[in-house]
Amino acid sequence: MAVSTRDLFLTAVLIASFLSKAEAQRGFPITGRTKIEGGGLDGARIVVYKDGEKERTLSDGVGKFDLELDFGHKYILSFEKEGWVTKKLVFDTHAPGEAIANGFTPFEFAVSLFRQYDDINIVVFNQPVGMIRYEPSVDDFDYDTDYTKSIQSQLEEVMEQVADREKQEEKKAKDLAKQKAQEEKERAKAAAEAKKQEEARMREEAARVEAARKEKEQQAQAARAAEEERKAAEAEIKAEAPLPVPEEKIRKEPAPAPEPRLIVRNGTTAQANPGEDGRRASGPISDSEASPVRPAGANPADEAPPAAREEVVEVVRDEELTVEPNTLTTRITLTRAGVSTEYRRIVHKWGGVFYFKNGESCSKEVYEKEAMAGHVEAAIAGATR
Repeated sequence: MAVSTRDLFLTAVLIASFLSKAEAQRGFPITGRTKIEGGGLDGARIVVYKDGEKERTLSDGVGKFDLELDFGHKYILSFEKEGWVTKKLVFDTHAPGEAIANGFTPFEFAVSLFRQYDDINIVVFNQPVGMIRYEPSVDDFDYDTDYTKSIQSQLEEVMEQVADREKQEEKKAKDLAKQKAQEEKERAKAAAEAKKQEEARMREEAARVEAARKEKEQQAQAARAAEEERKAAEAEIKAEAPLPVPEEKIRKEPAPAPEPRLIVRNGTTAQANPGEDGRRASGPISDSEASPVRPAGANPADEAPPAAREEVVEVVRDEELTVEPNTLTTRITLTRAGVSTEYRRIVHKWGGVFYFKNGESCSKEVYEKEAMAGHVEAAIAGATR
């Protein structure tokens, strides 16, 4: 039988088509997705083993990836991440030549990794979780259902434990988040209370400082007022003080041998009149009276020479007490031989006590020694008389 040119042409076209298709698909195409339960893809990797030998490792773009596996080999894809359970898939790329010539659509799958827990037995994951091989009944690659059924119960048991554990962890995480939120709320409340107390303390401190400042200012004002009052009183005393007696008018006593006996007459106001000058002076009182008994006659020849007559110096002491709203003034005037010496003791309501002699400020010792000495002398003189 002769072969026509037309038949030869058709045969050549079919052979060329077959060769072109086989050349276009040199490997078995797969498209995979990777998911990390409760985590991210950082640190995740896919290790590819070919016929038991490590061929390559994918670390970038593992979320979605495309691979071509050479026909006629056995591949293991190991999906790994530290802290998560490793899962393996087996791809057996052996297939009839005709099926390979016809080509295959990409095999799509997804792998999900879950956290590894120490108290959950995951030995079942030491073996592949699935096998993909050529299935003649469908003329395509598919899961080996017999293998899947053989490990299905073990996988389901582990996954139930993992699901329960994940629920516990989720509840624990929620409780922890709730506890942290409560603690944060309490810390914020404590911080607000501390801030409130600090502000109150600062206000109290400011009030205390202001009160101390006002008190100090009042004390300074009182001190200034007291000083002004003291100066005014001193000026008043100076203005009221009698003019000093000129020295030429002071009677100079001769220098007799015997010291004159002092007779003190004390003129004191009986009662102090507030706001008034109620002084009452007493004049000198004679120290002798005529005796009704006539002395016996004496013989001039038998009598001793008369002794020098004792000279008596009159001292008049005048004391007055003046009460005013803010002061109590004691004025003592001692007059000896026509010379007056004035002493003053001024007690202020605010507590100050000042002493003066003839309008000039003097010490307490001078006042008590001189002014009060006259009072003692008067008492002694009264007793001896």
